[in-house]
Order: sequence, then structure tokens, then C-alpha cells
Amino acid sequence: KCGESFSHKVIEEVSFIEKNLEIEKTCRESAEALASKLNKENKTLKRISMMCMAKLGPDAITEEINLDEDDSTPGADAEITACTSLQCQQRFKELQEQVLAAQREKQTASSELDDLRSRLLDFIEEVMCSCKQSPLYLCALPPPCFPYNLSMLAVEEYEELQTNLEMEKDLREKAESLAQEMYIEQKKLKRQSQLLLQSSVPSEQLLKALEENAKLTQALEEERMRHQQKVKELEEKLDQDRLLMEIESLRRQLDLLEEDRKDLESKYLSSESTIRNLKHSVDALQKRVQQAENPPPPPPPPPPPLPPPPPITHQAGCRGDILPRVLFSPGNIVDIKKQAVDEMMARIKDGVRLRPVQNVNRLKTKVSIVPLPGW
Repeated sequence: KCGESFSHKVIEEVSFIEKNLEIEKTCRESAEALASKLNKENKTLKRISMMCMAKLGPDAITEEINLDEDDSTPGADAEITACTSLQCQQRFKELQEQVLAAQREKQTASSELDDLRSRLLDFIEEVMCSCKQSPLYLCALPPPCFPYNLSMLAVEEYEELQTNLEMEKDLREKAESLAQEMYIEQKKLKRQSQLLLQSSVPSEQLLKALEENAKLTQALEEERMRHQQKVKELEEKLDQDRLLMEIESLRRQLDLLEEDRKDLESKYLSSESTIRNLKHSVDALQKRVQQAENPPPPPPPPPPPLPPPPPITHQAGCRGDILPRVLFSPGNIVDIKKQAVDEMMARIKDGVRLRPVQNVNRLKTKVSIVPLPGW
């Protein structure tokens, strides 16, 4: 879910930046179109003024122009210094070269953007291949590993798009300043042409031809603007269709990745349950092996039969029942059993197998009490 929301945010931000770039592009193109239109009108006005100057002469023209400049209202037009046509053309060429250089930089930036998109798609394909080949490797990775790489790529792409946007803004400002300069120059030339036309008395045919020429140029310009507008609309539709197709493909890829993630989670849970069962079975087997390797000690065999007691010679002055009590006291019997058990354990440790001993009923010792003489 985190990766999906992040990808949606990246897509929205990229689309927003692309819209801003398109707006800047249209503004710059409209400014360039206005500058070219003003340039054409300036050229036509220069031709007309040159024709009139050839008829009247330069002295009357300069005097009338100076009078018109003195009578003009104070404002932005009064503050503008007179510039020669060669300087304006040179300035216009320099600005055109700057615009061309900016267009080249924009093309390189767009190619880099396409390269970054292809790299992102390749990275997604590599991740999908690695998920299919080793699913447990993806589960073993920490959660912030995958979105971290995506965030780095998104930040780099955002920085590049931001630089392109700044460059487009600078170009738009330059184009607007150029259009302003051309507009001011057009005003000057219009004033000059009006003075020349007022000073000279043109024929009706010339006026009609000029009006028709102006109408034709206006119609051509309107038709050209309509054609450009249609072309822009078609390009925008194509770009929108491409973006929709890219968004749809990315959504499909996200759905596939989500399904793969769910499958991997189910596999991971099943593998964890199997691992637990195997651990329990291994522990049980280890306990059995330990029990088989270390069997409990066998019960101690019965003690061997006691040897017959030696003949008892009673000393004088002793009673006849003291000796049997000493020999068959419980302490002596326990010591004999303990000694036999120790011998048996020593044989077991040394590796001597004991033969099975048949149970022999111990014979009860009978003590015959012989009366001593003198009693």
C-alpha cells in the first residue's frame, strides 16, 4: 500500500509539472508568434516608409518626426530612445539564437526524462523478475528498501523537471521583453508611416491596395493562428492519450505487484507454519535419539549367594546368641549389597558384559548352638 500511494503521488506530481511546462511552452510560442508578426509588420512599414522617403526627402521627414515626438503625451513611449533598425535586427537575432539554444536544452531535457522513464520501467521489470525467481528474498528485505530507491529516482526526476521549468520561465520572460521591444519599434514606425502618408498624397489605388494587403495579411494571420491552435489541440489530445495509456499500464503493473505480494505473503505464512511443524518434529526426534543413545541404567542384579559361615568357636564366658546377631546385623548386609553394586557398575563402565544370573534362593543359614562344657 505504501509503494502504491507513493507511485500515485509521483505520477500526479509529474503530470502537474508537465502541465506547467506545456503552459510555459504555449506562452513562449505565443510570444514568439507575436514577435514574428510584429517583425513582419515592421518590415512592411519600413518598405512603405522607404517608398515615401524616396518621394519626399529626408529633411522634411526628420522635422515632422521631431515635432511628433515633442507633441506626444508623456509616458512609456516618450522615455524610449530611438534605436536603429540594424541594432533591433541584431538584438532580435541574438534573442532568436537564445531561444533556439533553450529549445535544444529542452529537447535534451525531454530526452533525459524519457531515459529516466525507461530506466524506471526497466527497474520495475527487474524487480518483478527477481520476485518471480526468488520470492523469499523479497520477503527477507526490510520494508523501506524498495520505496527508498523509488524515492531517490523520483527526487532526481523532480529536480530535473524543476530546472526545465525555471529555464522555460526565463525564456518566456526574454520572449516577452523582445515582444515589448518590437511593439515599441512598431509604434515608432507607425508614427513615421502616418507622417509620411499625411505629408504625401497617395492615390486611391494605392490606398485600396494597402487596405486589401492589410486585410489579406490579417486573414492569413488569423488562418495561421487557427491552424496552430488546431495543431496544439491535436498535440494535447495525443499527449493526454499517451499519459492515460502510461497511467493505465502503471496501474496494471501495480495490480500485478499487489497480487504477487499477496501470493508471497500467503507462501511465507505457509512456510512459517511448515517450519514450526518441522521444528517440533526435529525436537521430538532429537529427544528420541538422545533417549536411544543414553538408555536408563539397568536394574541392579540380585547379590550373589553368601558363602557358608565358618565354624564358630565360642570363647568361654560368651553367650551363644551374640555371634549370629553380629554376623547378620543390617549394617553388614547393606555393605555387602553396596560392594556388589559397585563391582557391577565398574564392569559396565569397563565394557564387560554381564552374564545373566539365575535367581538362586538364598539358603537360610542355620546356626547351631553348641552348649559349652561347664554350663
